[in-house]
Amino acid sequence: MGLNAVDNAQPTIDQLQASLNPSSEPNNKIIKSHPTPADPFRESVYNLIPIEYIPPEKQKQYRSKFADQARREYVSGQKTAASMGPAKVFVNGTDGFLKKGDGASLKPKVKAHTPERVMRKAEVPKDKPVIIDTSKKDFIKLNALENINSSAKRPQNNTPAYRFKQDYGKTPTYILKKRQSEAEKEFSMEEMEEALMSSPQGKQQAQMMKEGLVPLPEEERGKILDGLKKNWEKLNSDYQKLSLTVDTVPKIARKVNMEKQLRQLETHIAKFSHSNILVNFNSVYKNA
Repeated sequence: MGLNAVDNAQPTIDQLQASLNPSSEPNNKIIKSHPTPADPFRESVYNLIPIEYIPPEKQKQYRSKFADQARREYVSGQKTAASMGPAKVFVNGTDGFLKKGDGASLKPKVKAHTPERVMRKAEVPKDKPVIIDTSKKDFIKLNALENINSSAKRPQNNTPAYRFKQDYGKTPTYILKKRQSEAEKEFSMEEMEEALMSSPQGKQQAQMMKEGLVPLPEEERGKILDGLKKNWEKLNSDYQKLSLTVDTVPKIARKVNMEKQLRQLETHIAKFSHSNILVNFNSVYKNA
């Protein structure tokens, strides 16, 4: 008797779980398993333990305050069998088929159209019209006499008279300015030659200028050198991207052409690396 009382007093499993989880929240947990890792060497024993996931509470569905009013208006405006016709159509019996001469009786009676016999045109006016007397003038003769007696019109002379311009017969200003600039250039060249001839280096430079050798400015040399280096870097990067196996004729031709261009650029870079560079314009003009 006492054992049975003790057994009945023991708590159940649900009661134990409720005591361990005393929170009053509803039991909406979802048990999930760990996802399989992409790398098999990153597996762990802890991944065998299931995950308890509590989904977030759903927000209340939006419901417009005009929903009931719209529903009533929609239902009140409906008509029975408005689009699909009546639910049941009257069907004749087996004896109610059409017989000879019944088609005329089924045709709707249309009233014959009888147009009204009314005067469609307006009535003839009763007032007498005013008749205008025709002119007795001979317009052809009048026009001929008017042209004969009239004097001929002189043409308007709109051509401008260039003789009466202020600068007529004078040399234009742009030609005078050009002549002045050319004279100044010649004078400056003569002064430069005289200054150069005063020193031995100047004599050598003047001789070089006569032969067509002109020193290249340092700024222009730097620009040309930078451009050559950029071209070499771009061509070299393209050359490094070529495939290692050169087994076809186009690949071999492309590689040989790129190597030739690289060698040519390297020679140009070596030439323009020096500071004193002379340009021979006579050879350029002869080739042109």
